[in-house]
Amino acid sequence: MNRKGNLDIILKNMDTSRATKVLAKSLYKELVRNGFTHKDIIDFSREMIDYVAHEMRREATMEEAGRKDRLLIG
Repeated sequence: MNRKGNLDIILKNMDTSRATKVLAKSLYKELVRNGFTHKDIIDFSREMIDYVAHEMRREATMEEAGRKDRLLIG
């Protein structure tokens, strides 16, 4: 079985809190192994948080628009 398959099995059989820690540690090691500096990894983390925040705002906007549509129709 390949590495990706092993990680899939591990993550599927763990609680999400533990799986998140394993994933973070694996990603960190992979980034370092590929030459990323600590600053690069912090910048990546910041970009990830910004992306998640953007998606959450987009989803909230879509939900709000859906509620308005239901009010107009109903």
